[in-house]
Amino acid sequence: MRVSRAVLLMAALLVNSSTSCTTRPPPSIDASLPSIDAQLADLRPFLRGYPPNISGPSEKRQIEDRWHATEAELLALEQSDPDDPRVLIRLGELYRFGHNLDAPGAADRCVSTLDRLIELDPTNVDAHLTLGILYTDAGPRWAGEGENHLRRAIELAAPSPLPRGWRALTFAYYYQAKFGDAVAAADQALLLEPDDPGLRKLREQAAAAAANGANKLAPVGRIRPGN
Repeated sequence: MRVSRAVLLMAALLVNSSTSCTTRPPPSIDASLPSIDAQLADLRPFLRGYPPNISGPSEKRQIEDRWHATEAELLALEQSDPDDPRVLIRLGELYRFGHNLDAPGAADRCVSTLDRLIELDPTNVDAHLTLGILYTDAGPRWAGEGENHLRRAIELAAPSPLPRGWRALTFAYYYQAKFGDAVAAADQALLLEPDDPGLRKLREQAAAAAANGANKLAPVGRIRPGN
């Protein structure tokens, strides 16, 4: 039986159309992580603490654009493997940055992402550390939650030192008016990283408050718990 050229042409068009509509393969997590890490490193100096280290509205818009672009890449990776711990910890850190940027819902998404990671791996140091810093950055109301996660992170990291944990724990104690504990945590942090004038200033305030038997906070100024 002879098949007309028109029929053959139609069949070829259908095959090509079907091929062009197939879903793109998911992005490779291994190949994507170096770029993601570079983007997070670029954002960190601006967004590691609250208030963010941003000079004005123009720079804020640029940082917001970069933050959203990184979020889109990480969400695509998460869709390809929702339980990959490498993606979840980076997404949690990005949402911590977003909270400092006042991105709507970023704090809740940070908590839900890192809670899921801790469900998958209760011993994940970075998940506890990032959550602890998030809660501590949120101020006195959440400092108790911050303390719990930071102490757990330090415990899990042992015998390796965790200077970021001790630094943030100093603030968590200070925000709860646990001034003696704040001094002890600051001493541990400064032993590991002595060149931190902001933390030294906070230690001095905590030591003075402890010596005076204070049970209320003194202002800490623009010293950031996050790092």
